[in-house]
Amino acid sequence: MPRVKIKPPEKWLFTCSIQVRVTDLNYGNHLANDKLLAYAHEARIQFLQSKGVSELDFFGTSMIQGDAALMYQSEGFLGDHIQIEVGVDDLSNSSFDLIYQMNNLTTNKPLALVKTRIVCFNYEERKVTPVPEAFRSNV
Repeated sequence: MPRVKIKPPEKWLFTCSIQVRVTDLNYGNHLANDKLLAYAHEARIQFLQSKGVSELDFFGTSMIQGDAALMYQSEGFLGDHIQIEVGVDDLSNSSFDLIYQMNNLTTNKPLALVKTRIVCFNYEERKVTPVPEAFRSNV
């Protein structure tokens, strides 16, 4: 199987940071791979909050994650400061990609590139909905 490739977006829309905690480490004493998705989720929540919305109240609809891909680039260790930049790519009628560039500011190395496919979704009707115009016009 070929290696996953994630293309960075044309521009980054939001930046936040997270410090690696002891609960983020695995048996190798470095940042556990599953924590990268948790970091992406935290960055997504902060990105949405900066726009005055949430996953359940996304400009009049909600969102659900359709898929995820991760490209590991280096290790993270306890206390490292991770900067996460968030951008949007591949906007379609009902979905879009959120791309997260994670950089380890402590080691000055790229940590990971993560992509999550976000699908607009109405939980009451259990169906996909269009990407809101209020979001389209701001990305």
